[in-house]
Amino acid sequence: MRPAKSQSPGGGGVSVRRLTAGEQAFAAEQFGAAVDGARVRILALPLWPRAFVAGASLMVWPARALRPDFAGPGVPLAEQAVFIHELTHVWQAQNGVNLLLAKIKAGDGPAAYAYDLTDGREFPEMNIEQQAMVVEDAFRLSRGGAAPHPAALYAAQRRHWAGT
Repeated sequence: MRPAKSQSPGGGGVSVRRLTAGEQAFAAEQFGAAVDGARVRILALPLWPRAFVAGASLMVWPARALRPDFAGPGVPLAEQAVFIHELTHVWQAQNGVNLLLAKIKAGDGPAAYAYDLTDGREFPEMNIEQQAMVVEDAFRLSRGGAAPHPAALYAAQRRHWAGT
C-alpha cells in the first residue's frame, strides 16, 4: 500500500499518512493478524516532542522525525525500535486496552518503562509501557541490536504478543 501524500514528509508540517507495506509487514511480524495495519494512520505534528498513540488507529509523530517508511532501507535501528514500541500501543488498543486509563495507571517516569524479565512476572502483568519496551527490545535483538536481557527471556515472553 502506498502512503498517502504528505505536505512535507520529515519536514515539519502537519501531514497524515497510512502505514507503508513495509511498516505493515513489521506489524505482522510482531503481532500476526492481531493488528489491522490498514486502519492505522500516522499524524505528523510540527513542534510535537515525541511519538504517542491516540487510539487503535492513530499514531502521532513529531513531524521532523517522521520517516516516509520506518521499514525502509537506511532507517536506523533506534528509530525502527521506537516505531515498534508505538505499534505495540496500537496492538494494545486494537485488542481492547483503554490507552488513556492504562497510561494514567502506568505513569510516565522512568519506572513506567522499566522492566525485569527475571522477576517472575509474565508479559500480561506488565503495564502498557513495560510491554511496549519488551516488544521494542525483542525487536532490537532480532535485528542485531542490544537489549537488557538475553534473547531467550524475550522468546519466552513473545508468545503473549506474537500472532495473538
